[in-house]
Amino acid sequence: MIMKKIILTLTFGVICGSTLAQNNAIYKAQTLTEKGDLQGAAAVFEEALKNPKTTKFAEMYHKAAEVNAQIFNPELIKASQGVPFDTLLFVNSLDKMVDYYTRSHEADIKPDEKGRVKSKFVAANHGRMLSMLDYYNYAAIFMNQNGNIEKSTELFEKYLALPKNPIFSSHETDSIYASKKTAYSQTAVNLALLSYNGKKWDKAITYADQALSSDTLSMRDLYIIKMQSYVEKGDSVMWLKTLTEAVSRTESANFMQNLLYYYVSHNDLAAAEKMASDMVAASPNNKIAWYMKGCVELNMKKDYQAAKESFEKALSYDPDFLEANVNMASAYINQIVADKLAGKFKYVGTNKAVYKKDEAAYNKELSTIKSYYQKALPYMEKARALAPNQPKVWAYTLQMIYENLQMKAEKAEIDAVIEGI
Repeated sequence: MIMKKIILTLTFGVICGSTLAQNNAIYKAQTLTEKGDLQGAAAVFEEALKNPKTTKFAEMYHKAAEVNAQIFNPELIKASQGVPFDTLLFVNSLDKMVDYYTRSHEADIKPDEKGRVKSKFVAANHGRMLSMLDYYNYAAIFMNQNGNIEKSTELFEKYLALPKNPIFSSHETDSIYASKKTAYSQTAVNLALLSYNGKKWDKAITYADQALSSDTLSMRDLYIIKMQSYVEKGDSVMWLKTLTEAVSRTESANFMQNLLYYYVSHNDLAAAEKMASDMVAASPNNKIAWYMKGCVELNMKKDYQAAKESFEKALSYDPDFLEANVNMASAYINQIVADKLAGKFKYVGTNKAVYKKDEAAYNKELSTIKSYYQKALPYMEKARALAPNQPKVWAYTLQMIYENLQMKAEKAEIDAVIEGI
């Protein structure tokens, strides 16, 4: 019985000693804080938290975070006022605040040996963290402006990940991302670009995908980053898949030309037809899908009637679709040129001595040929109206049309335009 009392006395002595040491650390840090020695107070907490006898983790981490918040706030105020501030101190204090509030929260919600949870700092830690959501973004921008790209990238990543901190519920996490959708999307764009410039291809692709899920303003640049990253990785399959997706989503003429060029250069009509058919099947009301189908039919399959039908479908969704107007005109012209080369006209193209034998037949053939140029004319004139500052798109074809329709005044005017190109 006496031995048990001695053991209990020793045990309580250890507990009391530990509690006293922790209370002394808190008191010492508080005294230093009141004297304005915040760095000293922070050092006291850091030393106490390394002590294996420390047990008041929720309180100690919370108070350590609060001291670092006091160190951080003056730098934040300077930054907001546009005056010089200590960026390194800003970042280091912010890192410690996030770390300590998180650890305090985790310790605060941990059940004791009897399974009880007696939280004291949950609300305070949560409120502090909620107010700090944007600070990593500021820090990342500061570091980027200072040319520290590696640190800037790290801080942008922390900003993007902070809503997933365990202090926030899954519902809060979703709500934060939704309420700051534009800002987080822009950060993903920043990270995609920084990763690409840093030759971190996988990260560039990951962040580009993240931004593409919500960003529309930077869509074209994001697809370029993604495609070029696949080029660097040597993944031609994913490059082609990404380019095809980019065509559907961006309506970029350059992407459309690149995709068509890929199939033409590989002389792969079957794959091109499948690509176009898949696009139409996936988005039957999408002008780009019908346009790409028309391009394959026009340039590879040489099925001009089918091409015209596809371009007409595209124009039914957008009459001002520049490329579709241009290619509709080309379909008419290419068709009649192909018919002439195939020998479908007996007299047109011969000398007068030949067609004089049957001038009525000659005139009929000539009328047929002119009808194709007449049908092409409104589409190419529409293209000119849509893109007056891009004469290379329409001038040469209009010149051909005017010449074949014997529209002398219009041809003279377009000749002058071409001289100025």
